[in-house]
Amino acid sequence: MLRMNCVSSSSLAVLLVAGALAIVPAANASPIGKLMHLHPRASQTQDSRVSILMYNKGPLFQDVKVDGHVYTVGSHGWLAIKAPAGTPVYAASTGMGHHKGDLLFAVNPEMKNATISFN
Repeated sequence: MLRMNCVSSSSLAVLLVAGALAIVPAANASPIGKLMHLHPRASQTQDSRVSILMYNKGPLFQDVKVDGHVYTVGSHGWLAIKAPAGTPVYAASTGMGHHKGDLLFAVNPEMKNATISFN
């Protein structure tokens, strides 16, 4: 009888350990575990917008309109924009050599990381 209790205790211990080990693979099958194996570039989207730096070389502030948003560039100030190719940039205030609503330029891929000066 004593021998039987010892065997059933051992069997119970083996079953408990086996049950605990069965839970571990299920935890590794979670979606978070799969995301960690992706290449960093695979999860990033390609940004096709063009980055441009605009410089106001005039003595007064100027407003510019890019993709429907108006930005103020102070005297001798800088504005960094990022817009898709073909986006028009308009004067949103009157300046030296242009009037409110005039097209200053259209963004194109050749302008990438360029500095555009205006006054």
